[in-house]
Amino acid sequence: MRIVTSVFLATALIFSPLADAKKSKKNKVQFLSGVVEKCHDGDTCRVKVGGKIAKIRFAGIDCPELSQKHGKQARNFTESAIKGKTVNLECDGKSFDRLTCTVFLEDKNVNLMIVQSGWAYDSTKYSKGRYLASVDFAKSRRAGIWADTDLMSPYCYRHKTNKKCSLDRSYMP
Repeated sequence: MRIVTSVFLATALIFSPLADAKKSKKNKVQFLSGVVEKCHDGDTCRVKVGGKIAKIRFAGIDCPELSQKHGKQARNFTESAIKGKTVNLECDGKSFDRLTCTVFLEDKNVNLMIVQSGWAYDSTKYSKGRYLASVDFAKSRRAGIWADTDLMSPYCYRHKTNKKCSLDRSYMP
């Protein structure tokens, strides 16, 4: 009887929809389209998709926090570029209550545009370094936040007690 019960439980776990959902959720990319209603900060906006509002977190980049130096300028840049416009979203995950997406305006990658214009860091932990060359490009031009010589990364701003941040205020994981 124990063997039958064990085999049944093992089979149930292997074929359960929950087990499949956890596996596919990681690799599932969702394509959406909608109109940008407003931006909370430089890397988070609300997009009206099919009559509902979706909170979108720009994947792989990190802008200064709204309460941080340059935060309002980063938000204003993003909002002026896409507010009221139809964007295409390539979403591959969630961060808190937001979808993490690469945002496209026509054929332009908005995430990349924000970094190239100097308003965001490459969040290498999530982007795998996709935007590092664009950060270097913006730094070389002293664009956006990179015109400032006394910067603190958004990560260190949020994690002030992190040991790595105490050694290097520009640290980004």
